[in-house]
Amino acid sequence: MKAVLDLGTNTFHLLIAELENNQVLEHYQEQIAVKIGAGGINHGKITEEAYQRGIMAIEKLLESSKKFPVKSIIAIGTSAIRNAENGLTFLNEIKDKFGIKVQKITGDVEAELIYRGVSKSFSFPAQPVVVMDIGGGSVELIIGIQNQILWKQSFELGAARLLEKFKPAGLISAEEIKRIDAYLSDSFKPFAAALKEINSKFPSCSTLIGSAGSFESLLDVLKIDLNKNSIPISKHAEEVALSDAQDFFKYILNSTQLDREKMRGLLPFRVDMIVVATLLKRHIINNYGLNQLIISRYALKEGLLNLTIEE
Repeated sequence: MKAVLDLGTNTFHLLIAELENNQVLEHYQEQIAVKIGAGGINHGKITEEAYQRGIMAIEKLLESSKKFPVKSIIAIGTSAIRNAENGLTFLNEIKDKFGIKVQKITGDVEAELIYRGVSKSFSFPAQPVVVMDIGGGSVELIIGIQNQILWKQSFELGAARLLEKFKPAGLISAEEIKRIDAYLSDSFKPFAAALKEINSKFPSCSTLIGSAGSFESLLDVLKIDLNKNSIPISKHAEEVALSDAQDFFKYILNSTQLDREKMRGLLPFRVDMIVVATLLKRHIINNYGLNQLIISRYALKEGLLNLTIEE
């Protein structure tokens, strides 16, 4: 039995699982909204408050892991930690205090692990797909065919970064939306170029697969608040009609902070960042010829788990 600790910019995740009959058997998952990038992510620093939240979260997650016969723990740190000037200090304190060595992974490695994890959630079609993961610090976009990655890039455009950069009002204005969308168009030029090239060589890429996180919020809000149904593809993946996704976009972008706090399908720690995360999803769906949306509940931690099991 193995434990995976994914120290993300918004959330620290714990996954405990083992391999049984060549299938991953998950025993336990826990997440804590640490928001380690809050207040300092665009300045390359973990603030003191966020630093202490992170240490306390690690302590709690490790206590949870002791309830299981875990033989090994693998831990990784992503965008906010890898880019912070005091990120190494934070990781060294974790090692000294808890005896856990956290590996600070690059954006490329993060993208590869995300694709590996998502690809385990259902059988990918025999044509290119786009996998998207929206974190607090970074956004990963990967184009691949089944088990083969054709192109990947990690963009420092996560929800926490966008929120601190643009500081949209409680009810985002049309002008703010236009400004953020223009920024995304410019930032995602490498993705647009890669997609164009791949579409010239392979069957057209028309499927977006959203990886866990805020994509799960899309699913939950659709089901709980908007009474929409998804189509199960596997135990860990569901298809959402594009018309329903557009309804979600309108619902979120026309909401105030108070409205979002009342949404039953929206976890409290996602209330402040869901607007910019929604603009990220909407931008990718509306601008790059993608006409199918599948949401996977697998992400980076499942990719890391499968990697360690396979090794």
